[in-house]
Amino acid sequence: MTKKTKKPSIEQRLMDTVKTQMEWIEAPAWKRIIAFIFDMFLILPITNYLMQYGSWIPAVVTAIYFIGCELSPWKGTVGKRMMSMKVLDDNQGKVDVLRLIVRYITKIISLTLLGIGYWPMLFGSKKRPIPDRLSHTMVIALTPVKQKL
Repeated sequence: MTKKTKKPSIEQRLMDTVKTQMEWIEAPAWKRIIAFIFDMFLILPITNYLMQYGSWIPAVVTAIYFIGCELSPWKGTVGKRMMSMKVLDDNQGKVDVLRLIVRYITKIISLTLLGIGYWPMLFGSKKRPIPDRLSHTMVIALTPVKQKL
């Protein structure tokens, strides 16, 4: 019998092919913003189409998209995946569904209030946004290791 070996993850294959050393760090604001804009371009045509069937349906579909993607093995939406990011809990472990629901609800409230919950991320270095703090989650990004001079 031949023993099956576990296939390396996409992240591991990426790190193996890149000449620069890579590390997971807390995601910078600009990466998170680009990922969110990409996700909105992806989901808005679908939700606009679904508006004709009821105003609550797009809200449910959007929640399923964000929460479902972050529960998946990708640990993030398509936009986060594109930007080499993932959502983890404070201990860098898998996030449970309750934390993701809290994260999603606080994200919606924050964005409704002119994005106030994300201001700490924009105006401070390594400041975690309020939705991440309240849900005890974090977004990390695969980033080249900074070489010390």
